[in-house]
Amino acid sequence: MSDSEEDSQDRQLKFVVIGDGACGKTSIATRFAQEAFGKQYKQTIGLDFFLKRISLPGNVNVTLQVWDIGGQTLGGKMLDKYVYGTPLWSCCIMQ
Repeated sequence: MSDSEEDSQDRQLKFVVIGDGACGKTSIATRFAQEAFGKQYKQTIGLDFFLKRISLPGNVNVTLQVWDIGGQTLGGKMLDKYVYGTPLWSCCIMQ
């Protein structure tokens, strides 16, 4: 293993996007993670997630998990499971 591999730091961050149905959550998540907008979207049932890997100065590699939670899930029993371990500041609430 080279020195640069030993010095690299890998991090994971989880972001949750929640909000009313059809308010643009999937559009935002897709644009951020895949750098593209889709022309058509299907309603998100339950949840979908995207990954984006970035490299930061100081040889820090970060994997961002973007969780796109369907609007109908907001009142459901699983919401607390989806946001578990996510700091409140990393939740994007859209209306």
